[in-house]
Amino acid sequence: MSSVQTTADEQSMMSALAKNWWLLLLLGVASIVIGIWAVTQPVDAIEVLSVIFAIWLIITGIVEVIRGFSSGLSGGMRVLFIITGVLSLILGFVALRGYWETGTPFIAAWILAIFIGVTFLFRGMIQLFAGIGDKGAPGRGWNIFAGIVYLLAGMCILLVPTSLIALTWVIGIWLIVMGVFEIISSFMMRSAGKKAA
Repeated sequence: MSSVQTTADEQSMMSALAKNWWLLLLLGVASIVIGIWAVTQPVDAIEVLSVIFAIWLIITGIVEVIRGFSSGLSGGMRVLFIITGVLSLILGFVALRGYWETGTPFIAAWILAIFIGVTFLFRGMIQLFAGIGDKGAPGRGWNIFAGIVYLLAGMCILLVPTSLIALTWVIGIWLIVMGVFEIISSFMMRSAGKKAA
Protein backbone atom coordinates (compact mmCIF):
# COMPACT_ATOMS: atom_id res chain seq x y z
CA MET A 1 0.00 0.00 0.00
CA SER A 2 2.75 2.46 0.95
CA SER A 3 4.78 1.61 -2.18
CA VAL A 4 1.72 2.32 -4.35
CA GLN A 5 1.27 5.67 -2.57
CA THR A 6 4.97 6.49 -3.02
CA THR A 7 4.78 5.71 -6.75
CA ALA A 8 1.70 7.93 -7.10
CA ASP A 9 3.48 10.74 -5.21
CA GLU A 10 6.55 10.42 -7.45
CA GLN A 11 4.40 10.55 -10.58
CA SER A 12 2.54 13.65 -9.39
CA MET A 13 5.87 15.32 -8.54
CA MET A 14 7.27 14.46 -11.99
CA SER A 15 4.11 15.80 -13.59
CA ALA A 16 4.39 19.08 -11.65
CA LEU A 17 8.07 19.45 -12.60
CA ALA A 18 7.33 18.67 -16.24
CA LYS A 19 4.63 21.35 -16.37
CA ASN A 20 7.16 23.95 -15.23
CA TRP A 21 10.08 22.80 -17.42
CA TRP A 22 10.07 26.18 -19.15
CA LEU A 23 11.11 27.93 -15.90
CA LEU A 24 14.37 25.98 -15.90
CA LEU A 25 14.75 26.76 -19.61
CA LEU A 26 14.36 30.50 -18.94
CA LEU A 27 16.84 30.28 -16.06
CA GLY A 28 19.32 28.54 -18.36
CA VAL A 29 18.94 31.16 -21.10
CA ALA A 30 19.31 33.97 -18.54
CA SER A 31 22.45 32.32 -17.10
CA ILE A 32 24.00 32.07 -20.58
CA VAL A 33 23.17 35.70 -21.45
CA ILE A 34 24.59 37.01 -18.16
CA GLY A 35 27.63 34.74 -18.54
CA ILE A 36 28.36 36.03 -22.06
CA TRP A 37 27.96 39.60 -20.82
CA ALA A 38 30.37 38.93 -17.93
CA VAL A 39 32.99 37.45 -20.29
CA THR A 40 32.69 40.18 -22.93
CA GLN A 41 32.25 43.17 -20.55
CA PRO A 42 34.21 42.13 -17.41
CA VAL A 43 34.80 45.65 -16.06
CA ASP A 44 31.09 46.52 -16.07
CA ALA A 45 30.06 43.04 -14.95
CA ILE A 46 32.29 42.83 -11.85
CA GLU A 47 30.73 45.95 -10.36
CA VAL A 48 27.17 44.70 -10.86
CA LEU A 49 27.95 41.12 -9.77
CA SER A 50 29.80 42.28 -6.65
CA VAL A 51 26.95 44.53 -5.50
CA ILE A 52 24.38 41.78 -6.21
CA PHE A 53 26.54 39.35 -4.23
CA ALA A 54 26.75 41.76 -1.27
CA ILE A 55 22.95 42.16 -1.27
CA TRP A 56 22.57 38.38 -1.54
CA LEU A 57 24.82 37.93 1.52
CA ILE A 58 22.66 40.31 3.54
CA ILE A 59 19.40 38.60 2.51
CA THR A 60 20.72 35.10 3.19
CA GLY A 61 22.17 36.30 6.49
CA ILE A 62 18.75 37.54 7.62
CA VAL A 63 17.14 34.25 6.53
CA GLU A 64 19.76 32.17 8.38
CA VAL A 65 19.36 34.16 11.61
CA ILE A 66 15.56 33.76 11.44
CA ARG A 67 15.99 30.01 10.82
CA GLY A 68 18.26 29.87 13.86
CA PHE A 69 15.40 31.04 16.07
CA SER A 70 12.81 28.67 14.58
CA SER A 71 11.48 25.78 16.64
CA GLY A 72 12.47 22.15 16.27
CA LEU A 73 16.22 22.69 15.93
CA SER A 74 18.92 21.14 18.05
CA GLY A 75 21.20 23.49 19.98
CA GLY A 76 24.11 22.88 17.61
CA MET A 77 22.05 23.56 14.47
CA ARG A 78 20.58 26.69 16.04
CA VAL A 79 24.06 28.06 16.83
CA LEU A 80 25.32 27.13 13.34
CA PHE A 81 22.47 28.96 11.60
CA ILE A 82 22.92 32.06 13.78
CA ILE A 83 26.72 32.16 13.32
CA THR A 84 26.55 31.72 9.52
CA GLY A 85 23.75 34.29 9.33
CA VAL A 86 25.65 36.88 11.35
CA LEU A 87 28.83 36.27 9.30
CA SER A 88 26.89 36.69 6.05
CA LEU A 89 25.37 39.94 7.35
CA ILE A 90 28.77 41.30 8.39
CA LEU A 91 30.40 40.39 5.06
CA GLY A 92 27.49 41.83 3.09
CA PHE A 93 27.51 45.13 4.98
CA VAL A 94 31.32 45.42 4.78
CA ALA A 95 31.17 44.82 1.01
CA LEU A 96 28.41 47.40 0.47
CA ARG A 97 30.04 49.96 2.77
CA GLY A 98 33.34 49.57 0.91
CA TYR A 99 31.53 50.12 -2.38
CA TRP A 100 29.67 53.22 -1.12
CA GLU A 101 32.79 54.79 0.41
CA THR A 102 35.19 54.16 -2.45
CA GLY A 103 32.83 54.00 -5.43
CA THR A 104 34.68 50.91 -6.66
CA PRO A 105 33.69 47.28 -6.27
CA PHE A 106 37.13 46.24 -4.96
CA ILE A 107 36.11 45.14 -1.42
CA ALA A 108 32.89 43.49 -2.60
CA ALA A 109 34.77 41.76 -5.43
CA TRP A 110 37.50 40.62 -3.04
CA ILE A 111 34.90 39.07 -0.69
CA LEU A 112 33.19 37.52 -3.72
CA ALA A 113 36.52 36.08 -4.89
CA ILE A 114 37.27 34.50 -1.52
CA PHE A 115 33.73 33.10 -1.31
CA ILE A 116 33.95 31.57 -4.79
CA GLY A 117 37.47 30.26 -4.16
CA VAL A 118 36.47 28.48 -0.94
CA THR A 119 33.29 27.15 -2.58
CA PHE A 120 35.32 25.76 -5.48
CA LEU A 121 37.74 24.09 -3.05
CA PHE A 122 34.95 22.39 -1.10
CA ARG A 123 33.11 21.38 -4.28
CA GLY A 124 36.34 20.01 -5.72
CA MET A 125 37.11 17.96 -2.61
CA ILE A 126 33.57 16.55 -2.53
CA GLN A 127 33.62 15.54 -6.20
CA LEU A 128 37.17 14.19 -6.03
CA PHE A 129 36.47 12.05 -2.97
CA ALA A 130 33.13 10.92 -4.44
CA GLY A 131 34.89 9.87 -7.63
CA ILE A 132 37.69 8.07 -5.81
CA GLY A 133 35.30 6.34 -3.40
CA ASP A 134 32.72 5.18 -5.97
CA LYS A 135 34.72 2.45 -7.67
CA GLY A 136 32.85 1.12 -10.68
CA ALA A 137 30.18 3.87 -10.56
CA PRO A 138 29.18 5.50 -13.85
CA GLY A 139 30.80 8.89 -14.40
CA ARG A 140 33.55 8.18 -11.87
CA GLY A 141 36.25 9.55 -14.17
CA TRP A 142 34.28 12.74 -14.79
CA ASN A 143 33.82 13.25 -11.04
CA ILE A 144 37.56 12.93 -10.47
CA PHE A 145 38.33 15.26 -13.40
CA ALA A 146 35.74 17.85 -12.28
CA GLY A 147 37.06 17.66 -8.71
CA ILE A 148 40.61 18.40 -9.86
CA VAL A 149 39.41 21.29 -12.06
CA TYR A 150 37.41 22.79 -9.16
CA LEU A 151 40.38 22.45 -6.80
CA LEU A 152 42.74 24.14 -9.26
CA ALA A 153 40.23 26.94 -9.95
CA GLY A 154 39.69 27.49 -6.22
CA MET A 155 43.42 27.67 -5.53
CA CYS A 156 43.98 30.10 -8.44
CA ILE A 157 41.21 32.41 -7.23
CA LEU A 158 42.42 32.32 -3.60
CA LEU A 159 46.06 32.91 -4.57
CA VAL A 160 45.17 35.95 -6.71
CA PRO A 161 41.80 37.23 -5.37
CA THR A 162 42.46 40.76 -6.64
CA SER A 163 42.43 39.74 -10.30
CA LEU A 164 38.94 41.11 -10.92
CA ILE A 165 38.97 40.51 -14.68
CA ALA A 166 39.98 36.85 -14.23
CA LEU A 167 37.32 36.45 -11.54
CA THR A 168 34.67 37.88 -13.84
CA TRP A 169 35.70 35.50 -16.61
CA VAL A 170 35.47 32.56 -14.19
CA ILE A 171 31.98 33.65 -13.11
CA GLY A 172 30.93 34.23 -16.72
CA ILE A 173 32.19 30.85 -17.95
CA TRP A 174 30.60 29.12 -14.95
CA LEU A 175 27.26 30.82 -15.70
CA ILE A 176 27.43 29.77 -19.36
CA VAL A 177 28.17 26.13 -18.44
CA MET A 178 25.42 26.11 -15.82
CA GLY A 179 23.02 27.66 -18.32
CA VAL A 180 23.73 24.92 -20.86
CA PHE A 181 23.13 22.23 -18.22
CA GLU A 182 19.90 23.95 -17.11
CA ILE A 183 18.60 24.07 -20.70
CA ILE A 184 19.44 20.39 -21.24
CA SER A 185 17.80 19.50 -17.91
CA SER A 186 14.65 21.44 -18.81
CA PHE A 187 14.16 19.41 -21.99
CA MET A 188 14.91 16.18 -20.10
CA MET A 189 12.24 17.15 -17.52
CA ARG A 190 9.79 17.87 -20.32
CA SER A 191 10.33 14.49 -22.00
CA ALA A 192 10.25 12.64 -18.65
CA GLY A 193 6.95 14.34 -17.85
CA LYS A 194 5.47 13.27 -21.20
CA LYS A 195 6.51 9.66 -20.53
CA ALA A 196 5.02 9.73 -17.02
CA ALA A 197 1.72 11.18 -18.28
